[in-house]
Amino acid sequence: MASQAIEAKHRELGGDAGFLGRATTGLAQDTGIGGTLGCHIDYSGGSIYWTSTEGAHAIYGEIYRKWISVGGPNSNLGYPKTDETSTQDGKGRFNDFAINGGDTGSIYWTASNGAFLIYGVIWLKWRSIGRETSNLGYPITDETSTPDGKCRFNDFAINGNPTGSIYWTPSQGAHLIYGQIWLKWKSIGGEGSNLGYPITDEASTPDGKCRFNDFAMDGNWTGSIYWTPSLGAFLIYGQIFLKWKSTGGESGVLGYPITDESTAGDHGGRYNDFSNGGSIYWSPSTGAHVISGALPSELSWGAINIVFPEGVAAGGGVNLTVTSGGHTTFSGGFHDSGLVDYNYGVACVFVDADNQPWSVGHSGHISGTFGSGSRQDNFKEESDRAELARNWRAVAAAKPDLHTNARVGLDIGSIVETLVQALGVAGQVIALV
Repeated sequence: MASQAIEAKHRELGGDAGFLGRATTGLAQDTGIGGTLGCHIDYSGGSIYWTSTEGAHAIYGEIYRKWISVGGPNSNLGYPKTDETSTQDGKGRFNDFAINGGDTGSIYWTASNGAFLIYGVIWLKWRSIGRETSNLGYPITDETSTPDGKCRFNDFAINGNPTGSIYWTPSQGAHLIYGQIWLKWKSIGGEGSNLGYPITDEASTPDGKCRFNDFAMDGNWTGSIYWTPSLGAFLIYGQIFLKWKSTGGESGVLGYPITDESTAGDHGGRYNDFSNGGSIYWSPSTGAHVISGALPSELSWGAINIVFPEGVAAGGGVNLTVTSGGHTTFSGGFHDSGLVDYNYGVACVFVDADNQPWSVGHSGHISGTFGSGSRQDNFKEESDRAELARNWRAVAAAKPDLHTNARVGLDIGSIVETLVQALGVAGQVIALV
């Protein structure tokens, strides 16, 4: 039966005058992977293999040499289940393979890339999206293990241009990643990055405005890459990713990421901006903070009433404005309503999301009934500090309260120190004015 089937296939393909040519061996018995039995005859231009489940099929040229190089019938592919066949677009050739009637994979060949094998779950995923007619195109690598040994993958191309990959892990299965998301992922190190491996296919968001892949490392969800036609592809991961997901992700108040996770400030801060105008700032000291709406260009604390300790017949108020450009305006006025003069100091402290304390202060003199100076001291002090501009995201993320104190007979530094100690924060205070 085997010999007759092989000879019939040979005649079908043109016999001795066809591309296979004359037989160079007699009928040979094969024992393939798992003990599967088959037969073959070699010809000057290739071979015909037969099994009882798959029948007789021709395999030759680069595809044949690739198959033999990985073990032929003893490989993960098993035996041919199709003749070498042209792809629909005419740009490639392939054989499909099977073991005991179960489909296993294929070897695809193109003139520009050569012959590559794709099999198992990766092959099934690729077949499910249309094989070479999909967005991925043709395999341009054999199925290969990642450097850490935790994953298997094939890369793909169309007309010689790399398009994407399919990655498989035992715990997550096979997932495809391609196009701009794939390029972004590759640019940060692919599976060696903070994201790890794709755990979803590239998919559309519910509103249809965005495409994304989710990622994991050792089974733990790490982050995502989101792409929109107008903005491109951006990555979000780690604690910022978790905070974003807790707000509803792309369906929440923030929308889509429109920046990669990026560095901010002088204390290891990180952030992502989002399509609905907000952002998330993460600090090693205090974690992730959501900033709803656009990053503010200024923060102001106005008309804060200041009362001196009992027995001091003076009082007043202060105003403070700080801006994203690093400008500070500290103003106010104090009045002596008593008999004696006072040398006074007033200080204000706020703390940003990095637990960094910032201060402003003013020293002044007000005269009482027995004094010769003015009862009123009005002031306005301004400064520009690069540190404030650099760390603005941490300031805005904290939405800080302003803590104030005023004393007579004390210098500004002592008043600031008292405030900082009461707040329980450490670190060098940055004095703005």
